[in-house]
Amino acid sequence: MVLAMTTMHPGQPVRIGDPGDLIAAIPAMLGFRPAHSLVLVCLDGGDGPARVRAVMRHDLPDCAVGPLDREAIERMSLVCAREDIGSVIAVIIDERRVTGVHRAVVGELELYLSARGVVLVGALVVPEIVAGRPWRGLCGDPRRGRLPDPAASGVALAQVLGGRAIRSSREELEAVVAPRPESERARVAELLRGRPTGRSRPRDALRLVLTRIAELASGQAPHLDDLADLARALSDPRVRDALLSLAVTAEADAAEQLWILLARALPDPERAEPAALLGYSAYARGDGPMAGVALVAALEANPRHRLAGMLDAALQSGMRPETISGLAVTGFEEAARIGVQMPPPIDGG
Repeated sequence: MVLAMTTMHPGQPVRIGDPGDLIAAIPAMLGFRPAHSLVLVCLDGGDGPARVRAVMRHDLPDCAVGPLDREAIERMSLVCAREDIGSVIAVIIDERRVTGVHRAVVGELELYLSARGVVLVGALVVPEIVAGRPWRGLCGDPRRGRLPDPAASGVALAQVLGGRAIRSSREELEAVVAPRPESERARVAELLRGRPTGRSRPRDALRLVLTRIAELASGQAPHLDDLADLARALSDPRVRDALLSLAVTAEADAAEQLWILLARALPDPERAEPAALLGYSAYARGDGPMAGVALVAALEANPRHRLAGMLDAALQSGMRPETISGLAVTGFEEAARIGVQMPPPIDGG
């Protein structure tokens, strides 16, 4: 993943205090504990105390900054300029003692940010985000200290109380949508081949998916035959598009659980549909890392998947969640054409 962006919603402001507290809050803001990464903590440009607007991350280079890394850094600086980010704090997470590489990354970053009127107000480095690990300033910043417990940060507490998991690594995040063993998915593929080729009516297919979401939320997991039926239902673009609307309803969490289950259980290319739905839902709630992982899974299952490709391009360009909200509106409209009333949006709009 070159770029992953998490948007902090107005209802969950993150204030800047001690650098150690800021670093310790990064796993909660991203949803996982990053390693070997450059993290940009983007601050608002308004008056008053600085607040975190968004967090961006990309992999560190293995040696000196190269053309691909410059492309990613330029993209991050463009996002900052477009979103009216006033200033940025760079945090490097790297166990290697390669101060020269770290300074090169910070220098390259400051060059691109300053060209777009964004101020780099600090640069910090830490080997890993674990309680007690030492952090220090870079490029002339004499500050240093040791990290508090990341699990005890106020941001982590707010995320956990809000029902959002904080995973120990990016690999753990990727495991959420990792496919089940091939032998298990082959059984679903065999059932799909045995089904009649004609599709069911969109209304029946959409109602089937909504019923299975409700059943899963109540603790009733789908059977093997159900998985094949759900795969066929999602293969209808009208049904899939209608289900995008669930991302802005109270049923979003329950729907995501079904998308995860199907993204793991279905064969290729069928698993691309639930993975894309999961990607959109995570994107809509500002969880860029989860959205990125889901969209990569969708494109691995079906490299030509248009929805996943469009969403992935938007995510990589740093497009804000509000910008893609029109897809949810389109989902409600498609459901109405099919003849199914979806749950209302949370904001009542």
